[in-house]
Amino acid sequence: MVLAPAALWTRARSAAADRHSIDRLQVPSPVLMERAALCCAREALALGGGRPVWSLCGPGNNGGDGVALARILHGWGVPARVFLLVAPRPGSELAQQVALARRLGVAIADGLPEETGEAVIVDAMLGTGATPPLRAPFEAAVAWANAQAGPRLAVDIPTGIDADTGAAPGLAFRADCTVTFQRSKPGLHVTPGRAFAGRVVVADIGLVAEDRVEQAGLIDPREVATWLAGLKAGGHKGERGHVGIVGGSAGTPGAAVLAGAAALRAGAGLVTIASDDREVQAQLVAHRPELMVQPRGERPVPGAGALVVGPGLTRAEDRAGLAALWTDDPRPAIWDASALGEIAAPVAAGRARILTPHPAEAARLLSARTGEAWTAGWVQADRVAAARALAAVTGAVAVLKGEGTLVAEGARLAVCVSGGPALATAGSGDCLAGAIGALLARGLPAWEAACAGVHVHGVAGDRLTVGAVALEVADAIAGVLAAPPADHPRFPRGALG
Repeated sequence: MVLAPAALWTRARSAAADRHSIDRLQVPSPVLMERAALCCAREALALGGGRPVWSLCGPGNNGGDGVALARILHGWGVPARVFLLVAPRPGSELAQQVALARRLGVAIADGLPEETGEAVIVDAMLGTGATPPLRAPFEAAVAWANAQAGPRLAVDIPTGIDADTGAAPGLAFRADCTVTFQRSKPGLHVTPGRAFAGRVVVADIGLVAEDRVEQAGLIDPREVATWLAGLKAGGHKGERGHVGIVGGSAGTPGAAVLAGAAALRAGAGLVTIASDDREVQAQLVAHRPELMVQPRGERPVPGAGALVVGPGLTRAEDRAGLAALWTDDPRPAIWDASALGEIAAPVAAGRARILTPHPAEAARLLSARTGEAWTAGWVQADRVAAARALAAVTGAVAVLKGEGTLVAEGARLAVCVSGGPALATAGSGDCLAGAIGALLARGLPAWEAACAGVHVHGVAGDRLTVGAVALEVADAIAGVLAAPPADHPRFPRGALG
């Protein structure tokens, strides 16, 4: 299978594509269902390795997909059974699928299986149109399914996961593989939903959206590789960009050094740290003599083409003047860590700004800018809404860090598929800010620099193990940039229905 399209469809966009395809383009709904079920049947067969398949079916078209899947597998000689959790509505497509399956000899029962076994459990209960938390009988069905020993397949989206946000406010089906239709969904890739989706397969079943403008998508490794290939290697250091880092306080000098090291590893020709602190200077000599340092001054690092503002600026006196730097300095800049608290107004048009907060920093910034009492838990409960809100209230490109990092700007949203537990280490975020800063200095626009930096940083983390330290993350960035992979194991694969 090839990589799927990067675009993501929300619940509303998926429903609109259904209506447009069926009502305007006259694609028969049973044809779409058959295509969807055929792809799901193939994946269930591959997942099961000869095991029986038990399909748990809800009341709508998702349940109809599950019945059709069992019928197809039955025709292939696989012992497939259907378990109806809700009685079909007379005349519905589900009822028609049930009648056809019965005529062909498929075993169909009401309620959950009374026995257990190592069957493939198929979640065809609700689909993208449903919003959690779950109610009876689906809550009990998900609990039962998650307790079974066999592999699990979700049809379109795991039951209990919000298709738009990835939220899981209660129980959710834990899939080994999810087959979704035409385009993947944000909730399959945003925390916490991505932990329940397993391997994602996008089945092209013939749905067509009336509006072809896509506003949400995954960060596509193919696109990142193209952007990076367009960067000049540079005949001398001055041609590869100069990054200025405004960071480092007494007690936290290492953050600025880590950002600088990552900027160098991401290809910047020159990196200068603007600091008057002797601890920062000592860290440079000890760990990264390639970095330069100079006093902060009124205009930090005047020779730099891009700035990284905030790493390690823990003392209030070291943050003096940052509000003016945000509004007045024309250079593209990444704002991180304590500097985020100095943002007083949306950035003026034409000022390229990128924010890189973690959830707690995002909550503080949103609380200050909106007057609402945001918390880290609120941010994590709807990361998509939080990322979009950050971009809206600041006018910047917002990078909401975390598992499945999000990038938002205006109406655009991108979700990162790369990154692993090795990145959960002190200083990793400083490395991300430095890498993005280097890409800005080397000529990428803000959106591309943010998306590429997030992806490259994630791939660097994928290549390390838990226990790696931040300098190792910085060093790994160079290897990723040397040969940017045009693929990633967590990027969805495409399939024909």
